[in-house]
Amino acid sequence: MPYFADRGHDTYAISFRSQGKSDRQLGVKSAGTLASHAADLDHFVSTLDQPPVIIAHSLSGLIAQRYVLGDSTAKPHPQIAGLVLLASAPPAGNGSLVGRTMRKRPLFSIRLTWGFITRSYSRSQSLFKEMFMSHDIPEQDLQRWFKLLQDNMSPVQLVGLSYMNKHELPMPTPPPSFNTPVLVMVGDQDVVVDVEAARETAQHFGQSDAIELQGVAHDLMLDTRWPTATEAILQWLCSL
Repeated sequence: MPYFADRGHDTYAISFRSQGKSDRQLGVKSAGTLASHAADLDHFVSTLDQPPVIIAHSLSGLIAQRYVLGDSTAKPHPQIAGLVLLASAPPAGNGSLVGRTMRKRPLFSIRLTWGFITRSYSRSQSLFKEMFMSHDIPEQDLQRWFKLLQDNMSPVQLVGLSYMNKHELPMPTPPPSFNTPVLVMVGDQDVVVDVEAARETAQHFGQSDAIELQGVAHDLMLDTRWPTATEAILQWLCSL
């Protein structure tokens, strides 16, 4: 955020329901659905003086996709200046992605899936690094981001994955009137969302391809080569 703020862009970070420093909902396993989170995002955007560029990462990328594409209960393609999807889950969900990882690296795929199900990456710094960071991240940075995760991780899931996969995916195809600029970006060392998944997302939004960042892992906004990602985004912003 400071990178973009220092360059003259008003910058905001959204804390979704029961996540981060937001109040915790009692007696729930998941904080909401893609649609309910998209509605919260819509409410925030409505308070701004001008249409924003939305930047979303990983699973939050599906919330952003739901927001701009809508569904049967929500208005589609609101007036925003652009959408940046960083290592986002693809519009059809992670089914094909999981299958590719299983075929290429079956043992790691099991460990990765188990890590997400049990959230063991929040208890094991080595697994956290393997899943989200580059192999050459400095130890002090790794410890910093791992502690930040532990201090802020909510016991409430962002979305219920079973409900999402059954009722909210795949995303609808953008209508002919959809004209929001979209940038899709992924790291070539990402073991959570691979390059092929990013290309699926780019093609869904009518883009020729995704930007593939060399030597960058899943948490590309924190990873060793994070300036590579921010500079690519800034260059794209200047082109709008």
